[in-house]
Amino acid sequence: MKFQGTGAVRRFYFTLLLSHTILAVVIVPMVAITLRRAIRRDFVRHARIARWTLPLWLYVSVTGVLVYWMLYHAYRAA
Repeated sequence: MKFQGTGAVRRFYFTLLLSHTILAVVIVPMVAITLRRAIRRDFVRHARIARWTLPLWLYVSVTGVLVYWMLYHAYRAA
């Protein structure tokens, strides 16, 4: 679906979409590594990567919902 917003909102949307997409790709192996270290009870190394994994995962989750809302609800075609 084509984004219908214009001006500054359009630039904001595509910046948000780009950061969301890149970090969504990055977060997948980070989650796997974090989970594997927790399962193996390697909590020192787990904590080191979990400090980065959790905030990035939360960012990707929230921006995914925001991108969806902007695309399908806030700026949809009339």
